Amino acid sequence: MLKHLFPSSVKGALLLYGLLLTLVLISVHLIDRQLADLMHAQQLSHPALKLLSKTPLLLEFLAGLTIFACISERFRTRFQALAIELVLTLALAFSIRWVAKQLFGRTWPESWISLGDGHNPSWVADRIEAFHPFAQGLAYDSFPSGHALLTFALAFTFWRHTPKLLPLWLGCMLAVISGQLSLNYHFLGDLLAGASFGLLASQLALTLHNSLKGRMASLT
Repeated sequence: MLKHLFPSSVKGALLLYGLLLTLVLISVHLIDRQLADLMHAQQLSHPALKLLSKTPLLLEFLAGLTIFACISERFRTRFQALAIELVLTLALAFSIRWVAKQLFGRTWPESWISLGDGHNPSWVADRIEAFHPFAQGLAYDSFPSGHALLTFALAFTFWRHTPKLLPLWLGCMLAVISGQLSLNYHFLGDLLAGASFGLLASQLALTLHNSLKGRMASLT
């Protein structure tokens, strides 16, 4: 399954990301608004859902622990490759998140951000849902979901190196989607885009690591 998520050929990558783009576009145009209204009507606010929405914190902690553990030679021998890819994944994920949010500038499904002249424009409160490329401010930071992006990026990187813990990594991915969506923190399209960018960040980290290993090998 991993070989399909991390295709080695250009054709495979184009097919994969083309499919993900199609899913995002379908969600944005046909699903997001109606689903946001449905989630708002449910008024879900259970503490467990809020905990699920914070899944990236768990993975960031595990990533930091893995990287820090490599100070020890014993751990470094076993986990060095994972630690390097986690560092690259985090750097790429944060960079992609910042660039993408600036580029797309989508409004949020709900209004909870206090602005100088009121609240952030949203679909539920104002029937406003739109993309405003290069718009500045938190009011336009909905797309993609940074929580989904970081969760999927780290989960995929962990998955490559510890496939026996697949249920944990899949659980983290499902948890962040469930928490963010049920609390109406993001449109479904935001979450799908975040997951797609997360996969991209993890794949780029793998590619960069392999490139670094190749250069090091050529120097020895």
